[in-house]
Amino acid sequence: MISLNYHFFDYKYNIRGFASDLFSTPHLVYIGIVWVFGIFLCWLLRKTDHRKITTLLKILFVVSLVLEITKISWESYYDITRGRGFNKEGILPIYTCSLYIFTLPFAAWGRGRVKRSALAFLTTIGLLYGGIGVIYCNGLNFYPFWTFGAFYSLYFHSAMFVTGVFLLMTGYHKLQWADALWAMIPIFLLCLVAIPVNHVLHSDYMLIYSGSGVPIYQDISEKLAENNLRFVYTILMMLTHVPLACVVIAVYKLIARAVSRKTRR
Repeated sequence: MISLNYHFFDYKYNIRGFASDLFSTPHLVYIGIVWVFGIFLCWLLRKTDHRKITTLLKILFVVSLVLEITKISWESYYDITRGRGFNKEGILPIYTCSLYIFTLPFAAWGRGRVKRSALAFLTTIGLLYGGIGVIYCNGLNFYPFWTFGAFYSLYFHSAMFVTGVFLLMTGYHKLQWADALWAMIPIFLLCLVAIPVNHVLHSDYMLIYSGSGVPIYQDISEKLAENNLRFVYTILMMLTHVPLACVVIAVYKLIARAVSRKTRR
């Protein structure tokens, strides 16, 4: 058995002999806590005053922003001091999940359509990607469970998931089918940044350039790229978010209908 010597803020390239903590015992326990206790807690707090929820969204924005800046600074310090240079191809907050940070202030301080678009993202794609990210936390392939790298990734996706569930359970936002399109606005706006960055840096922000590591999508991307049709893959990847949002909305409406029927009895 390999003995790993590392500290909480150690960097992935310093941890020798580490394979992965994905689906390890601590990770499986964590999944259960977030999915079961997290949802149960949202249910218990479902009558929270909406003004308090707005304050909570503001707090989440500040906390998430500080942690994101800390993570970027921390990783960049190690990369630069170890001679790897600034990781501009992968460390910039231009991922779909990064929209959690960007939409929080609009959900808290925004009004009208701006607020609805932010809430639509948080309660559909944000909720979905957060829930999936808790289960398949890619950060655990690089960092042991008890490290800052793993903590940040788990916190971020947990916050995305629980925030989305909480907003729906409290009625702060009530999903409609049109929200599948409203959620696309922040996604489209981030794509306007990601597309040129990907082409300049040959990166894969938002997974809209090559679908790195994503089954089926990566194969489609490679075949289209061979025929100079990479832009078709980019469009396909963007539009994929619409049916995914619709799945979340459908589940929400089914649950809401079931609860309504039970209440009337």
